[in-house]
Amino acid sequence: MSTARQRFEAMLAGRCNGPPAWLPLMDVLPARVTRTGYREMTADAGQWCAGLVTAAELLGADAIVAGCDPTLTAEACGAALNWDAVPPALASAPAQIAAHPLAAPRQAALVEVLRRLGATARARFGIVAVLAGPATLARQLCPGQPFEEALRQLRGAQMLVAEALLQARPDLLLLTERMPAPDAEPERAWQRAFGTLRNAAAHYDVPLALRVENWGAGHAAWLAGLRLQAVLLGPGSGDALALARELAASVPAVGVPVTAEDVAARAALADAVGSARAAGANLFLSTAGAVGGQGDLAVLREFGAVRQAAA
Repeated sequence: MSTARQRFEAMLAGRCNGPPAWLPLMDVLPARVTRTGYREMTADAGQWCAGLVTAAELLGADAIVAGCDPTLTAEACGAALNWDAVPPALASAPAQIAAHPLAAPRQAALVEVLRRLGATARARFGIVAVLAGPATLARQLCPGQPFEEALRQLRGAQMLVAEALLQARPDLLLLTERMPAPDAEPERAWQRAFGTLRNAAAHYDVPLALRVENWGAGHAAWLAGLRLQAVLLGPGSGDALALARELAASVPAVGVPVTAEDVAARAALADAVGSARAAGANLFLSTAGAVGGQGDLAVLREFGAVRQAAA
């Protein structure tokens, strides 16, 4: 029987024999299962690391995905947050992008979390670091500015954060992005920004992946053209499984989103992923969004069963 680490490594290597890898995204769950406040946990590397491991065990995950908070990098770059709810929301863009984003306590804690996970959990799990993608940061930090100018302004700060994450030696760096519209043609400057990040990741010998939301069926060629090791599909417009099958012809690994609420749909998707893998498409399973802020933990535990169902 394969281990969590072995399933993750097989996914990264493009192999589709055996059960699919299971990479759930989680934000508040680590704080919930360790009974700590989310804000306090994400500023304390020890608490955060312990919470991530406990949550990964709870969900039967094959990898620990660290940093699933869409405000982390923006906050490090100077954006103000609204903490009325958790995870927090963006309150306002900075007047000037911070020159030293790694001085932000939560961003510094994430880097230390990755180091600790690498030392203590790598033998059991894959280690994935999350970074807000260039278009996401452009919207958060430079609203209203021309897209290419916004990318230029944030490039230095984003690269400082990216290099710090890469130096912590995760097994995978996962960018998170949202398409402007399901039928929108992505701008060329966006693709160039991905190229810069891809080169940095290659320098540290860390594979680069993308999680994308608001996609449409017509984005398959653009996503394939980014030349990434993996693409994870979040919520989008159309049939995620059909797009995943199409992408799998040119992307080494493609993640299909699973929802917590619909048990029947979850089982049907697991069957379809198993059939696609048997036909040679290296699909794996992720979640439509971060899980664990609300809901019954017994339901969350059942998430781990989707991998066995797709074997």
